[in-house]
Amino acid sequence: MANKKAVKSFLWGTLTGAIAGAVTALLFAPKPGRELRGDIAETAQKVGEKTVDLSRQAGSAVQSLAKRTTSLVVDAKQATGRLVTDIRSRKNSEANEGNANNEADEVNLEDKSSAL
Repeated sequence: MANKKAVKSFLWGTLTGAIAGAVTALLFAPKPGRELRGDIAETAQKVGEKTVDLSRQAGSAVQSLAKRTTSLVVDAKQATGRLVTDIRSRKNSEANEGNANNEADEVNLEDKSSAL
């Protein structure tokens, strides 16, 4: 989320700086009004095109990041599921071993008591 905000802030800063720089350069250039207005319109169009290109690149970067993140989340869920299953199976096998030992002890006690 912070990365998305950084990209958005960068794009707005780039756009603002480009517009401010272009307008300043055009206003201080010694040109007649008609030519100046034409240059301003041309520069505004170029800035708009560059902004569209940057937004497309940012959009594709965000989509790529989203796909990677989704893939990592799926992998993490699967790994967690395997870990939980492994822990449960070990716990169950230890419990079964403990029950088998207790039953064997009970049988041994019964044998000893009947022998007495």
